[in-house]
Amino acid sequence: MIKRFSVRNFKNFHNEVVLDFSNKRDYEFNTNLLKNGLINKMLMYGPNNSGKSNFGAAMMDITTHLTDNRRDNPLYAYYINGDYIDEEIFFSYEFLFDNQIVTYRYSKDSKRKLLNEELQFNEEVIFKYNYKTGKFSNDISEAKHINLTQRNTEVSALKFIFNNTLYWPDHSPVKQLFAFVQNMLWFRSLRSNEFMGQDPNAGDLHEFIIKNELLNEFENFLRALGQSYSLCTISESDRTVIGVKYKNATARFDFVASTGTLSLWLFFFWMNRKEPISFVFLDEFDAFYHYEVATNILRYINKRIDFQSVLTTHTTLLLDNELVRPDCCVILDKGKIRSLADSTKKTIRIGHNLEKMMLGGEFE
Repeated sequence: MIKRFSVRNFKNFHNEVVLDFSNKRDYEFNTNLLKNGLINKMLMYGPNNSGKSNFGAAMMDITTHLTDNRRDNPLYAYYINGDYIDEEIFFSYEFLFDNQIVTYRYSKDSKRKLLNEELQFNEEVIFKYNYKTGKFSNDISEAKHINLTQRNTEVSALKFIFNNTLYWPDHSPVKQLFAFVQNMLWFRSLRSNEFMGQDPNAGDLHEFIIKNELLNEFENFLRALGQSYSLCTISESDRTVIGVKYKNATARFDFVASTGTLSLWLFFFWMNRKEPISFVFLDEFDAFYHYEVATNILRYINKRIDFQSVLTTHTTLLLDNELVRPDCCVILDKGKIRSLADSTKKTIRIGHNLEKMMLGGEFE
């Protein structure tokens, strides 16, 4: 799990901005939102243009160096902070694996060009590489034989070591790091299927449901969220697609479904793929949802203890202690992240109305 993440000089974040998943309180309600002593389910609020989407892109940046997963997202069109283009960009990821802390840090001066890499295990540096000088230290016991001079300069030095070491024991912090990063995911439905991480060949949504025989499960999923469709398959000239049955006709599902329902289709797709998810950043998850649908989606996410998540939203109606906790809701504003619990001097109890407190300016 991610314990702490920070970034500096990336897009609109010139000063360091930190998200700390270990910053929890001792609330006795909704303890299911925590896992291994860390926040496992988080809601992120923030004004328009505060950088919520950019922050999600920053958290996914690690996948551009340690995996071959998808990275061609429009959010990367302008990468470095425009006012400080001569400064380096810094990323720091602190993970918790089997009660051990693994820290991976790096700096760069462009989207792909690394300047420094460092890996720590329980605050002890086990790998360090300077891309300018070529100097490095390597105390990774399984990989001391690796010759970095054979590395393709476009490939991360740590990734080169990982890919060229034949055996990694399951308890290896390096193996755990790469397994976690490989399964990180960012997606949103504001512009169709926008995503980062996971399989770069995500496939067609029609094909996915039909091929995996999930049509009935998808229909039941929609019905549980108040969307009544009688689904079927329709054969077209070059493929088979999902259809909707009416009394006297059939039609393609994606031609008649609302924007909100299409967004649910995308959500169902990502949540039902065979590939495991370690972390998901779901941007503007409720942009097209009625409040009741958004609430049910949030409940669904909260029950998925198999992955850590951050969901961005503007919907204050979700600020309900039956759904969330004040330490699991954060506000991103003016380059800083703070939890609701840290934004008031009041002792928040389960009976408090978080939405009323937010709208009343209690957390400003």
